[in-house]
Amino acid sequence: MTATVRDESPARVDQDRPRAGALRELATRTLPERVATLAATALLVASAAGLALVTIQLELDTGGTTVHWSVFALIAAALFVGELTDRWWITSGQVGLVTPRWMCTFGLLLVGTPLLALATAVIAAAVTVRRQREAPIAAITRLSTTATATCAAGLILRVAGIEGSITQYPDVGWGVGAAMVAAGASILLLNALTGAFRVWVPGDAPLRVATVRELRGHLTADAALLSLAPIWVIGVSYSLVLIPLLTITTILVFRSTRDAFDHAKVARMDGLTGLLNGGAFRTEVEASYASRLIRGELAIVLVDLDGFKEVNDQLGHEIGDRVLVVFASRMRESLPANAVLARLGGDEFVAAIPLASDAGEPDRHTMEVLHNALTEPLQVDGFPIGVGVSLGVAFGSAELPTVADVLRAADAAMYRAKRLRSNVEMYAADEGGHGRVQLLTDLGPALADHQFSVEYQPQLRLADGEVIGVEALIRWRHPEHGEIPPGAFIGLAEQTDLIAPITDVVLRLAAAGIRTATDGNLMLAVNVSSRSLVDRRFAKRVLDVLDNVGLPPHRLEIEVTERALVTQPERSRYTIAAFREAGVRLAVDDFGCGYSSYHTLRDLDVDRIKIDRIFVAGMLANPRDEAIVRSVVNLAHRLGIEVVGEGVEDTAILQALVATGCDIAQGYGIARPMALPELRRWLSQWEATRERRRPPLIALPDAPPLPVRTRG
Repeated sequence: MTATVRDESPARVDQDRPRAGALRELATRTLPERVATLAATALLVASAAGLALVTIQLELDTGGTTVHWSVFALIAAALFVGELTDRWWITSGQVGLVTPRWMCTFGLLLVGTPLLALATAVIAAAVTVRRQREAPIAAITRLSTTATATCAAGLILRVAGIEGSITQYPDVGWGVGAAMVAAGASILLLNALTGAFRVWVPGDAPLRVATVRELRGHLTADAALLSLAPIWVIGVSYSLVLIPLLTITTILVFRSTRDAFDHAKVARMDGLTGLLNGGAFRTEVEASYASRLIRGELAIVLVDLDGFKEVNDQLGHEIGDRVLVVFASRMRESLPANAVLARLGGDEFVAAIPLASDAGEPDRHTMEVLHNALTEPLQVDGFPIGVGVSLGVAFGSAELPTVADVLRAADAAMYRAKRLRSNVEMYAADEGGHGRVQLLTDLGPALADHQFSVEYQPQLRLADGEVIGVEALIRWRHPEHGEIPPGAFIGLAEQTDLIAPITDVVLRLAAAGIRTATDGNLMLAVNVSSRSLVDRRFAKRVLDVLDNVGLPPHRLEIEVTERALVTQPERSRYTIAAFREAGVRLAVDDFGCGYSSYHTLRDLDVDRIKIDRIFVAGMLANPRDEAIVRSVVNLAHRLGIEVVGEGVEDTAILQALVATGCDIAQGYGIARPMALPELRRWLSQWEATRERRRPPLIALPDAPPLPVRTRG
């Protein structure tokens, strides 16, 4: 099943949700919650009925009252036109649908009787209910709220001594003005209280929070329009000639109100997908589900697209943007209607899913169902595009009482899912906040506290088994989390300015170690990120480090990926040219996994290419991998380029690599990365073993075992 880009209301989207039935069941209200909701609705209906009875009784007791029928008919007609015309509607994220109903209803109260205004307003509300096809509970709530606020405002006017149209009085004094202000304020306050009550009863948010939120929304939505009602009543009663002027004023006020909502929406929404942005997500969840968060009845799911950069690189950013839009639509379809969705930025999304109090936490299987729904091919401009998805799931609790806490926990789980390639990971309280946000926070102190170190992995020349170089690999020994693999933090550092000092630390430590601990022929290979490669000062910094430690430039080999070379290629070429001029060697890492392999070999002066381990490790099981390795070796040799085979795990793979004519081998089967003292001992033992064998190297010598620790 594929997704298309649709602009649908939550009610419409919820009619077609075949994918996440398990999640919908978890989000369904339990019996006590449904009872509480029905009780709240019954209380609202009872309040509306009681106030309506009081209004009817007062109307009967008062007898005839003065009604300005021509103005009443005009305002009533405007009320029905407003309810029937979509262009006069404003959709608010906080108070729902805003129409001219309350402006016109208030006007009816000022020129007629409360009973007449009540009947007209309820009929108009019923028209809206029918047009919107609202559910029974929503329809009853809308009608009851309309009746309650209308009757309350009418009673305030009666208590103030205003019976019938205010136009019957020779002048509008301070008393009448105060009564009108109080009546209008009661409409705003009752609308806010009823809205907050509906949220508070099932326990979605504290009453105070819900009331403030609803009141703020209604003040923005209805206050300006309500203030126009007395102006219309007095102006039209004075002269019909003022109608065009009043109409223009009303249109301007209405547009200003709509613009205020639009600006608020822009500030809250992600401009590309139409979902909430990160800040609005936190605000919305705290306002709507604060109580559920503390009770553990809220799941936050962090969703990150895998391979989205490749979509941008291969298909262009325009298609990439379309993929994000379609994926946002897929999330709307796959999650419950009351879930809060947001795009945090880039290719990262988040969802807050309220859970029924007796449903318990969703298990891994339920989240796998969601994962499968999200990873179905996306239909973009008529053709399918597949993207991977990593999910991190965390739940609110007493230990994670805020949205920020749960987001950090979900981030830690999601990053573990990426690292383990497990699709879905659930946060466990005992794993701590070892996620990307926490790692980024810890990178700066790690530099200051010298938590980074370097280990070395040997590279063998296959012709005679001689160790001709080592690759320097960074290690981070975190004081709390222990050793963190490079894949967990290098990608994060590349998104910040911290990658520069981290790279400098690796170069300085590795160059100094090789200079003092080995003979004068061993090469040093160091990986360099694309961010460093486009830094015009990078080459000078590297050469300064080599000069300071006394390592000749020709003993350094800079390893770069194909992706790094195609990132701002002109600036990359400047840095590469500076290295080549100084004698620094260049190797292309992970060859075969990029998108410009032959282009790279044609345009750059490369000394070595390193065939990615995925092809080397697969040579024995997959003839195609063996053919790819052999063809790359032959091509490189015709161009005068050496070839390094990565991922040599055992003698069988080594022999297969030798058969292809590959020049150099590297992998755990030869030696794991090791610290400098271990490297010294290993080199001595390896050389003693190698001298007893004849070239070429077709098996791994049985060197004495070393106390090498297992690392990722």
